[in-house]
Amino acid sequence: MDKSDNIFIAGHRGLVGSAIVRRLEADGFTNLLKRDRHELDLANEAAVAEFFATEKPNVVILAAAKVGGIKANNDYPVEFLLENLRLQNNVISAAHANDVRKLLFLGSSCIYPKLAAQPIREDALLTGPLEPTNDAYAIAKIAGIKLCQAYASEYGENYISAMPTNLYG
Repeated sequence: MDKSDNIFIAGHRGLVGSAIVRRLEADGFTNLLKRDRHELDLANEAAVAEFFATEKPNVVILAAAKVGGIKANNDYPVEFLLENLRLQNNVISAAHANDVRKLLFLGSSCIYPKLAAQPIREDALLTGPLEPTNDAYAIAKIAGIKLCQAYASEYGENYISAMPTNLYG
């Protein structure tokens, strides 16, 4: 990335997103595009499209997600699945439509099977059942990873995924 890039950090107020912002600022990046959910509803396709067309980010870091604990995951799986699918699909699709040259999608370690051998290898993805208490969230994250891979394969986009693990805060 260049210091002059317009970098959109979706989810800049979350644990990971805020750490990324701090690091970018410390490294001298000054064109950071940050919008909270009251300024930009990432689940609103038209709003996301307008934001991208107006602000013209070169780089996108997608750290935004609807997250919750075990109880919320169990009580509201539809909301977790739909909300996360909407926001990540809107951002990734708008990035492609607006010629964003780099996109980093942040997944989750919960995408791996519940009983995956330790340490978990990347190729363990989709090799067994997920942890039932967060499978709706995990399925949405897997879809985001696969969408980035599809854009890279079909259009040559530089859209990659990373799985932050062992987060606390």
